[in-house]
Amino acid sequence: MTFSKIDHPLMKRSKDIEVMMPYWTMVDDIVEGYDAIKSATDKYLPRFPDEENKDYQTRLENTKFTNIYRDVLEALSTKPFEDEVKLIGGEERNPVNITEFIEDVDGAGNNLTVFSSLTFFNGINSAIDWIMVDYPNVDTSKVRNQKQQKEAGIRPFWSHVLAKNVLEVRTQITATKEVITYFRMFEPAHGGKKDSVRVFKRSEEGVVTWELFEHNDKAQNEKDMFTLIDSGNISIGIIPFVPFSTGRRDGKTFKFYPAMRDAADLQIVLYRNESALEFIKTMAGYPMLAANGMRPEKESDGKTNKKLGIGPMKVLYGVPDGAGNHGEWKFIEPNANSMEFLQKNIAMTKQDLRELGRQPLTALSSQLTTVTTSVAAGKARSAVTAWALQLKDALENALVLTALWMGDTTYDPQVHVFTGFDNVLDDGKDLDALNAARDRGDLSQETYLLEYKRRKILSPEFNFEDEKTKLLNEIPSDGVDTEAPEEEDVNTND
Repeated sequence: MTFSKIDHPLMKRSKDIEVMMPYWTMVDDIVEGYDAIKSATDKYLPRFPDEENKDYQTRLENTKFTNIYRDVLEALSTKPFEDEVKLIGGEERNPVNITEFIEDVDGAGNNLTVFSSLTFFNGINSAIDWIMVDYPNVDTSKVRNQKQQKEAGIRPFWSHVLAKNVLEVRTQITATKEVITYFRMFEPAHGGKKDSVRVFKRSEEGVVTWELFEHNDKAQNEKDMFTLIDSGNISIGIIPFVPFSTGRRDGKTFKFYPAMRDAADLQIVLYRNESALEFIKTMAGYPMLAANGMRPEKESDGKTNKKLGIGPMKVLYGVPDGAGNHGEWKFIEPNANSMEFLQKNIAMTKQDLRELGRQPLTALSSQLTTVTTSVAAGKARSAVTAWALQLKDALENALVLTALWMGDTTYDPQVHVFTGFDNVLDDGKDLDALNAARDRGDLSQETYLLEYKRRKILSPEFNFEDEKTKLLNEIPSDGVDTEAPEEEDVNTND
């Protein structure tokens, strides 16, 4: 029995999250690629009415999948990471333990930039991603100072929680802030551990507890299907999860309208169209031979039709019937016009898909949340920039929780997430404006060249100081002056 099919209250998803599962499954399959799409069989490539299984399998083997969606997703998700994600203020504004922490936020050696890039990718693909700010389960009876904790490797760490692994979330408004009061998540088996479910609860008094239930695959009844193997309190008094979302949230539920929904749906349409063309090309390449006006020859049993051998060096006869009419052979193959139509349709679909992928970079999407729009007002002309600002907020909230685990209740982090890509126009008019400003003397040479670097016209390795040195070296000289300078007359007053 697979874990996903277990019928147990701990594994039951809330209605708002359950409704998102078909979308999450589809985009995960698309990102995984051709093998995942093909393995889903008629989920993405429907069967014809009354189509035999062997015929369907033949058609399935002739499918084609050009993954434009993943290319678009990769392009969008890398935009804010053309520059490093970093703390604003450096060591003067940020505690040493935090500046050390951002160099390895997950305990696996990934710094803040690397971790954030995956969060951003997942958030665009799934409409929401979760950051869990965890702390090792240690023996609290043993007192350790900060140095001993550091030496023992006891420190907070972040981890990704995929949207599809979140089973239920409940929140309530406290004053003007939305607070998570219940969080239930699925933890897939890893490192020798079995599939499990972790549950977090926050009481009215602000006490946060957690429980870990492990799946017993040998259980004979529902009661024994999960076993409580660990539990405890969260000392910071907060359920330590931070959401990062790019989709429009449906009220206070965790149902989202994904910004990439149309692109994902169109990718499946492209898969079906490309597969149809491949099948027609196969049929055209191996057309069916038909005999008109002839009865098939039988085998010795008088029942089974004889198989025909066709191809080079073969001769087929059209035997006359009793009335003297002769039969004829001809090939039946698809009309070339249908292939031409499909080819044009596929080209248009690819173009439409890439245009959908460009929209988040060219205009603010109507699918942005009210919160995102208010944060981005006056700062972002594109949806991706608004998402980058949302990421900035999520990272700052995660750092606040990290500081709380470290005993710091006053830390107010500020994170830099690059949004300069928003100022680069696709039509080249920004370059014309730069050139004109430089010609008027309104821009220094350094600023002018750094703007070209930001637009990727110059390579990422371009360095202005090195370039100045190279330019000076190109200035021709008159050669080395080998004559000694003339002595100057020196007047002295005795």
